[in-house]
Amino acid sequence: MNNSRENQQSFFNPVNLSIAVIIITVILIIAFSNLLENPESRQIRQTAEKKLRLFARGYSLNAINCEGIDRNNNGWLNCRADDRKGQMLYLECPYHFPEPECRYREKN
Repeated sequence: MNNSRENQQSFFNPVNLSIAVIIITVILIIAFSNLLENPESRQIRQTAEKKLRLFARGYSLNAINCEGIDRNNNGWLNCRADDRKGQMLYLECPYHFPEPECRYREKN
């Protein structure tokens, strides 16, 4: 008589356990990074990134990201995009709604 339990693979084999540990680690890293970000800076960053995506779409650029902190308190965040050739462009995007759109950052 065959025992069907002997033919079934156990979930707890080393490959399945290592995959589960990797997935849980990635989820925890994402969760902690979201929890550690200040809600105010998250809102500021998300608003600036919306303006960055609109600007990038209009000028055939690929929007990358914006910082979450206004370092000089001027109402603009430092953002990055790249053109179709892969050249990195540095922009400033507003996080207040009345401001029209992003602008190219002056080179210092």
